[in-house]
Amino acid sequence: METDASLAQDLCARLCHDLVGPLGTVAGALDMLADDPEAAELARDAAAEIRRRLKFWRVACGGGTGPIAGSEVLALSEGLVAGGRARLELVGLAAEEVFPPTLAQMVLLAITLTGEALPRGGVVRLERSGEALVLSAEGRIVAWPAGLATALEGGTGGGPREAMAALLLRLAGEAGWSVAPAAPGLPAGLRLSPPVRG
Repeated sequence: METDASLAQDLCARLCHDLVGPLGTVAGALDMLADDPEAAELARDAAAEIRRRLKFWRVACGGGTGPIAGSEVLALSEGLVAGGRARLELVGLAAEEVFPPTLAQMVLLAITLTGEALPRGGVVRLERSGEALVLSAEGRIVAWPAGLATALEGGTGGGPREAMAALLLRLAGEAGWSVAPAAPGLPAGLRLSPPVRG
């Protein structure tokens, strides 16, 4: 498991990576304002994208997150799964189903990580299997980047993608949940299982 400092650094790197593109668009649009009247609209769109991404990361990684419904999970994830190349589908889950705070964070991180397996886009499905939640990826290419599968098994490794895996494993461990591959033989997918009662 990564040290707290290393985990924080890698999460910050991921956040910066997600924001640098739209921030560059805002800066470029502002430079063009005098010559191109459409630049203001471009800047507004990019600023809206920054707000959406910050809201997602605040809920996924920030403290004090409250419970959120399935409809909010969909809204937070819209346009952000696999860098906007994939979409999220709820399968057999009601939009009004509410996830408690820690589980909500785990679900958002798991959605993001499952989306990392879709470099050409596709669909991330979130469904209930008994008391567990299962995420699966479907697309033209389905494979996690090198190092991410190892990180999801609790292995070491640095970097923004691996930091999300480390945070997911840490949150799950503290809540008594387990994180495992969705099913044997699948190239990517996660199963979030609640504590065993007994």
